[in-house]
Amino acid sequence: MSQKLIQQVNINGLEYNKFRDPDNYRKAPGEDYRFKVRLRGSGSATVRLEIEGQTVCEESVSLPGSFTCTTKFDTPGARAAFLTVEAGGEKETREYTIYIWEREKRDTKEEVPPHH
Repeated sequence: MSQKLIQQVNINGLEYNKFRDPDNYRKAPGEDYRFKVRLRGSGSATVRLEIEGQTVCEESVSLPGSFTCTTKFDTPGARAAFLTVEAGGEKETREYTIYIWEREKRDTKEEVPPHH
């Protein structure tokens, strides 16, 4: 049995967990959206991030190593992202949904009226 190539994925500085509220990963339009991927194995790998069928980042990485990709979105909404790692005849692909806020995220403390 082979070991997975993708060891850990961080999205916007937070380790990805499919059970976490997606709001934790959201960004507003125009803000940087960051992926950082820790990879295991030996040799080299090709790592590619595709969003809505377009390759956003592609890089050759020495293993073990890491891959970083930063992008921005001009409009709100949900997008399908595919992270693919190919190394030593193996291929691993993971799918993520990227969410972009309708507007800038506001601090909820601002909306709470002071108690008298």
